Amino acid sequence: MRAIVIHEFGPIEKHTVEDWPDPEIGPDEVLIETHAIGVNYPDALMLRGLYQKRAPTPFVPGRDLAGVVREVGAEVTRCKPGDRVVAQVFTGAFGELTAAPQKRCFVLPDDMPFEAAAAMITPFNTAWIAVDVRGQVKEGETVMVTGAAGGVGLAAIQFCKARGARVLAAVSTPEKGKLAMANGADALIDTNAPDLAALKEHLRAQVGESTGAKEGRGCDVVIEAVGGDLFEASLRVLGFAGRLVIVGFAGGSIPSAKANYLLYNNISVIGAPLDIRFEEAYDQIEAAVAETARLYVAGKAKPNITATMPLEDFQEAFDRMIGRQMMGKIVLSVSR
Repeated sequence: MRAIVIHEFGPIEKHTVEDWPDPEIGPDEVLIETHAIGVNYPDALMLRGLYQKRAPTPFVPGRDLAGVVREVGAEVTRCKPGDRVVAQVFTGAFGELTAAPQKRCFVLPDDMPFEAAAAMITPFNTAWIAVDVRGQVKEGETVMVTGAAGGVGLAAIQFCKARGARVLAAVSTPEKGKLAMANGADALIDTNAPDLAALKEHLRAQVGESTGAKEGRGCDVVIEAVGGDLFEASLRVLGFAGRLVIVGFAGGSIPSAKANYLLYNNISVIGAPLDIRFEEAYDQIEAAVAETARLYVAGKAKPNITATMPLEDFQEAFDRMIGRQMMGKIVLSVSR
């Protein structure tokens, strides 16, 4: 098969698409003919050797794919050959064939295209965990979403709106703001400021004006995906008993919080990791996938695919994503 192969971790341009042996499956695994592949920020980290877990080289990277089941192991009960499925794996998605453990493989609704499924599984699973499980967003609450024009941010906006919350989309450009508003955001928060002190005041003033109180009552929840100064400034927009949910550090800088500020202001900072739930809380993964499919079929969730490229153009796809030149989601297609 043709696949992206990592022989040594390094810059994106160091890796290529090449001929690679077809994967063999075990008794609890599914062999999938890949049709569409979702491109995620963790994939970029994996290619560069910056992800928190590393697979032994050489290997095929990639986590999100959708396609058709070609073969199943003797112990597989979740799907059968010919089924249309989406899978979220640790490695292996960036190839024409993918071996997936059956617990990471989910049968698709008939009216959900491969491209939509591959684009949605990681960002929507992540957003559902952040919004429903960790943030516990409720009807009538105000939620600020940072990185709101990215895959997870847009998914978080859609889930928050489905829960009846009011959403403030924190963005850095008017174009990103338009996309966030098209996905249901109620108002925009501009994140441009010359330094941290100015950013704190800039965000606090905008949130205060948006919440309508004399001095602004603050947000109930912040879904935070950027890190760095924006994380610290986001703490200042939370109201009493506010919750800041961490989903990532797309800005590249991992921040820290002062415990005394959290104590004095009755604030919670909550991590919302996704992958660990396959081992520790699998029922939450199943619930996230089911809710995403339900909302998609009902027309209440969309993947915001802004570019579809052939597998061979993966370097350009990653360049656009890492350089933050692309809003929404990029999908790689596999010709058949």
